Amino acid sequence: MEYGIKGQFNGTIDDKGRLLLPGKIRASLLDETLIQTRGVDKCLWLFPQEPWSKLEALVKENSSLFKSQSRLIQRRLIAPAQEVCIDKAGRIKLSPSIMKSVDVVRECIILGLDDHIEIWDVEAYEEYQRETEEELNEALEGLDF
Repeated sequence: MEYGIKGQFNGTIDDKGRLLLPGKIRASLLDETLIQTRGVDKCLWLFPQEPWSKLEALVKENSSLFKSQSRLIQRRLIAPAQEVCIDKAGRIKLSPSIMKSVDVVRECIILGLDDHIEIWDVEAYEEYQRETEEELNEALEGLDF
């Protein structure tokens, strides 16, 4: 299934840990139950059920109880995962423990990345962009367009 979740938006997490998803993102998700977990690069990930199931299966297929990297991935991505529903007002309740682990507190950036969403602390995302600018240029040079 194609989700077509796209766009970059500013968001604010309220005192109850709720985030209003932008209308364009909500329209792509319809009535989906989302899975929230800790992402990489200090962001929170939100996945619709189908792409999450694919990611979870990939992790399980490539994991071994006896490999430290497998245990790390399972502990950091799979273990903290929680279902979250979009309420009637278009908000989701973010996990306090996941928010704390990625330093997302109040003001955030919401990125639509086709089959999932990233939620970043504003300052952390700005720093990430500065730090990866040269790497992006090198990666783009490798594309045939």
